[in-house]
Amino acid sequence: MPRRTIIYIHGQSCSPGTSDKLEGRLRQAVEERGDAVVGNFAEHDAQGRRKTGWKASLANLDGVDQIAVVSAGDLPGRTVNDLLRLLETLRDHGIDLFLMTENIDTASGSAAILDLISAYRRTKLSQAIKRGQERCGKRIGRPPIPLGVVVRIRACLQQGGGIRATAKKFGVSPASVINVRRSATSDQQAA
Repeated sequence: MPRRTIIYIHGQSCSPGTSDKLEGRLRQAVEERGDAVVGNFAEHDAQGRRKTGWKASLANLDGVDQIAVVSAGDLPGRTVNDLLRLLETLRDHGIDLFLMTENIDTASGSAAILDLISAYRRTKLSQAIKRGQERCGKRIGRPPIPLGVVVRIRACLQQGGGIRATAKKFGVSPASVINVRRSATSDQQAA
């Protein structure tokens, strides 16, 4: 028997205009699993997007077997204790949790719960690092290659230059040349 599922979309998962795409992908993932989507609720952030949070939605869960979420980072709370309280509340209501990105379903048992906890911690840590970088205005990784150099690398590659020779000629790493080649290929496919 298909489980009755509510879809949850959080504003952090999407930039403006992608909410419908994510909802469609999540709906498709739920239906591919043989479950039925019976509704949705959303919580969006301060950019003026709609906001109906978990608390309001948890009060109206009669007849629901599962909540489907895009990823662990969309779950409310900031700590593992918050996650455990949420899981306990859902268990008290007889509701399972499905995370599309991580492909975790809490109906599969305790191993899935451990996977969920580790995915939650990983995602929350990543979000905290990104917030810190934004706040400091710093970026981790290599500095971007100047546009003029990128154009010359592409031209060299189009003339049949090898990856290592091109990298040496322009003073960049072979990995950077490969990335320039990939971006040129994806730009051509998009056009």
